[in-house]
Amino acid sequence: MKTTMNFVFLFFLPLLINAKPKRVTLHIPLVHNGANFYDSKVVSLPLSSPHSQRGLAFMAEIHFGSPQKKQFLHMDTGSSLTWTQCFPCSDCYAQKIYPKYRPAASITYRDAMCEDSHPKSNPHFAFDPLTRICTYQQHYLDETNIKGTLAQEMITVDTHDGGFKRVHGVYFGCNTLSDGSYFTGTGILGLGVGKYSIIGEFGSKFSFCLGEISEPKASHNLILGDGANVQGHPTVINITEGHTIFQLESIIVGEEITLDDPVQVFVDTGSTLSHLSTNLYYKFVDAFDDLIGSRPLSYEPTLCYKADTIERLEKMDVGFKFDGGAELSVNIHNIFIQQGPPEIRCLAIQNNKESFSHVIIGVIAMQGYNVGYDLSAKTAYINKQDCDM
Repeated sequence: MKTTMNFVFLFFLPLLINAKPKRVTLHIPLVHNGANFYDSKVVSLPLSSPHSQRGLAFMAEIHFGSPQKKQFLHMDTGSSLTWTQCFPCSDCYAQKIYPKYRPAASITYRDAMCEDSHPKSNPHFAFDPLTRICTYQQHYLDETNIKGTLAQEMITVDTHDGGFKRVHGVYFGCNTLSDGSYFTGTGILGLGVGKYSIIGEFGSKFSFCLGEISEPKASHNLILGDGANVQGHPTVINITEGHTIFQLESIIVGEEITLDDPVQVFVDTGSTLSHLSTNLYYKFVDAFDDLIGSRPLSYEPTLCYKADTIERLEKMDVGFKFDGGAELSVNIHNIFIQQGPPEIRCLAIQNNKESFSHVIIGVIAMQGYNVGYDLSAKTAYINKQDCDM
């Protein structure tokens, strides 16, 4: 009998050694701070642009450490580093929701090792062999900067059935400097591609679904892992310096307007507005001039009209179409949003005037869509759908 048991053990030993732990899929509900964007009774929040305050933010509530401490993280596909502000933090923005994270109080926190990155990389990592601590710096397009220590921690996410899921050893940045006052919540949930990105903990797939911002009961969600929603129209993406780049082929203002040449764009949940090159921006302006007929209140940096001018327009789609036919478009009444006085509506698309090189599609243009990523296949899937999980 002993011989038989030894044989069975030896037979299955290679299988046990080569077995990989099953990756967890996390389903994370999202909330946003944009209740005022479509409320004509109040002045809206400041709109986001590369050189001004951050605006609309979709937030994920995640518990860090043991004992658990809630973090409210701004979902950002435009950067790869997940971070939260850590105590002590002498030069950080004020948090209005939860207190700063205290790594010394968590029994599952540990400093992480890293390899020195290229001097021009963003984020930039540097390992000190004496202290065995990895520090980082991150620069954002809105000219804010962060610094801190790379660490690993257990995260916990509540599930819909009243339970929870835990993942150990997730990389995150423990900020000791955040020189911008425009961050929302307690930090950033970076969904870009990078060696220490949270995406790598769950394989190569993730998806997010954003309901209509003006609908208070609309659902929004983020799924990390193999259970991500990767259905809909496929479009090829390129991955460059941690960014997923889409090929824009047409714009939509009621009807499709094909571009002379494809344009590389970022689909960025960290940006409220879409920021386009001057040539691309004026394709939208010309189309609206033809459609509306009346003179706008302003052309630069945003196209603005009187609210009643927009409200009289028939419903039609405005948005973007990518390689392969995948499309992000919203109703014209949702892409013109309140900015300043209630009687003014402005297009949620700005002319970047070549002040920076990126062409960005922001979250206003993603309402009512699920965007799924299969990074190993370098493919994204875009599907217009309800976001209930």
